[in-house]
Amino acid sequence: MEPIAATPALRLADRFLRACDLPALIADDDGRGRVVAIRQFVKDWATSDPARRREMVCDAPRRRRWWHRFNDRRFDLARIAAVVAALCDRDGVPVPAWAGLSRASRPITLTQSAFPATPWNDHIRSEAPAACVRHNVWFREVDLDDHRVHGFR
Repeated sequence: MEPIAATPALRLADRFLRACDLPALIADDDGRGRVVAIRQFVKDWATSDPARRREMVCDAPRRRRWWHRFNDRRFDLARIAAVVAALCDRDGVPVPAWAGLSRASRPITLTQSAFPATPWNDHIRSEAPAACVRHNVWFREVDLDDHRVHGFR
């Protein structure tokens, strides 16, 4: 009897995600939301040792498809870069050079491509890590410590 081939999701569970893995996982959205892959990356970062963290961010992410420059996927690299820079800044890991190359053209969050002026969004800005300003991608510092299964609050 031949062994049953593991599904891609099971194979991904066998190793830590790297930043360069994220665009493909985000683009191949499984219906749970595009931030699930980023959330898994944050979880993997939290459970890895400092040496492995450098490996997780050494290779630059690339767009999954060429047309992603023109739809909502255009902000994916900025989201990834902001999360990576915030994690590296927080944990003393050198920020990779590629992380400084992606910036959203307008303020966005990790889950939405709009960031209207509201009291809640002002609160998010007040609690955001410095990387958010550099990338124009907004989230709270506590979101990097929230390891719930279902994603960002």
